[in-house]
Amino acid sequence: MFMTYRHAELLPGGILGDPRVQHWQFVEQDIHCPWFYVELVRDYGDEQVGSMLMIPTVPVLQQVLGELGDRLWLSQAFLVSPGHLRGEKNWLMEPLTEVCIAEDDENNHPGYVYRVEGGSSYSTHPACGRAKLRTTEVIFSAGHHLRA
Repeated sequence: MFMTYRHAELLPGGILGDPRVQHWQFVEQDIHCPWFYVELVRDYGDEQVGSMLMIPTVPVLQQVLGELGDRLWLSQAFLVSPGHLRGEKNWLMEPLTEVCIAEDDENNHPGYVYRVEGGSSYSTHPACGRAKLRTTEVIFSAGHHLRA
């Protein structure tokens, strides 16, 4: 979902320490789907350092959530949504409160529902707007997964 180009790479090699880490001037998003912007905090004992992750999909968000612990946590989470998801023109970044899997009563097809601060919710479920959706699994909850 995010891509970049070799000419956008900054400081090639291991100049900043870890040769496995690459730095880029920019990344490109090639599809218009919602994604997540989260602050990951690492506790090194004598200091805590936060960095921002751009997470392209719900399965990758689930993977990140599975790696959290006492010394690694999320302090902020945002949904970045394309206008078409909200029936609007522009992209929008809003504080995220919940991500869940929902199904409709007719076909039981799963889809995602995103809830944001202020009470709005958006869905990628195929029956969204035509059928009542029921939550089958909560993947992310700000009250559970975010820590100061």
